[in-house]
Amino acid sequence: MSTVTCLPCCAARERAATMGLLPEGMYRNRSFAEAAVDAGDTETAIQEVLFDPQTSGGLLMAVAPEDADALIAELQGAVPSVQRIGTVSEYTGGKRILLR
Repeated sequence: MSTVTCLPCCAARERAATMGLLPEGMYRNRSFAEAAVDAGDTETAIQEVLFDPQTSGGLLMAVAPEDADALIAELQGAVPSVQRIGTVSEYTGGKRILLR
């Protein structure tokens, strides 16, 4: 199970989602994956950014918790926007992704 607690979002991208300016692939992604997502109180525009095919792949890295701080420190020079956005824990049933 993954818990997302801190997700940076470009203000312009969030405004576009709020206005309904969304790529068609977002609807397919949402249809495929939303049954596994507990969005909690996450705003709809932010959810849509998460399902957007332009931002949903290739941007995440899973790292052992004990290595995360060192990796972030090492990457900051080359990737200034690097940050920890959540945690992964053992799946015990229910939704697989929790937005908090």
